[in-house]
Amino acid sequence: MKLRLIVLLLLSACGTPTVHAGSADGGPPPASYVADIDGGKIIADGKGTSTAGGEGPGVAPECTAVDPAKVAVSDMALVPAGPFTMGCNESVDQECRADERPSHEVTLKAFEIDKTEVTRAQYYLCVASGACTFPKCPWDPCAKPTVPVSCLTRSQALTYCEFVGKRLPSEAEWEKSARGTDGRKYPWGNEAPTCALANIAGCGTDLEPVGMHPGNASPYGVLDLAGNVVEWTTDFYEAEYYATSPGVDPTGPQSASHYVGRGGGYLSEAVWHRTGSRDSYIAGYTRVSLGVRCAR
Repeated sequence: MKLRLIVLLLLSACGTPTVHAGSADGGPPPASYVADIDGGKIIADGKGTSTAGGEGPGVAPECTAVDPAKVAVSDMALVPAGPFTMGCNESVDQECRADERPSHEVTLKAFEIDKTEVTRAQYYLCVASGACTFPKCPWDPCAKPTVPVSCLTRSQALTYCEFVGKRLPSEAEWEKSARGTDGRKYPWGNEAPTCALANIAGCGTDLEPVGMHPGNASPYGVLDLAGNVVEWTTDFYEAEYYATSPGVDPTGPQSASHYVGRGGGYLSEAVWHRTGSRDSYIAGYTRVSLGVRCAR
């Protein structure tokens, strides 16, 4: 049975993030479009008529996706229980920042994390169900269904993960997923980032399909923990948190004005792709290189 979904995309003013070199903000004006979902097929009318007047960016007139039941679920990697060293590893990293110190041992329970970032097609199915709202900047899930969804607030990221029976990862879970237990500087090791390894600043002008760089796999087989989009975590951000962080299953400060984002995006310089790098944003902030990966 065909479900016709009329979706109105509205932009709201973005909040003020903690701004770092290599980040990028902004986006084109809002647009609305009509889309159908019929089995595994997503069809959009391509008109892209903006409610504010004029023409929006439009969408592909037709696209065929994987069966919705499969699109909505990402493969996950198991990260086993045990300790790892979190924070600045000065033996391999001379670019550490103050909020990455001191390094400290953290022990986590076993958990699973998505091998790839949430895609536009995956997120679109959540929108079609009525559980999720549209990203805060124009997007085209039909033309580029396999690139990461971006421009999500923290609430939107959390809602999607709950929709698929998952949750946002903690900051510690994210870092262990990227670093493993050997204290490496980048998810793939200590080799400096290149365009062959990740979609980072200077390598292109847009998001790439998830999983395009198998060489950037972490010790647990998780891809794109550096490059493409920065990823929301569940933790509040506090610059001095590591000095008092619990040694077992830390979940961040009890409250703060900002939340932690991890992993550099496609517009971020190499320093932001290190496994220990921390970024922070207010809950309602969005940008074109800010997305989500889920855990459970």
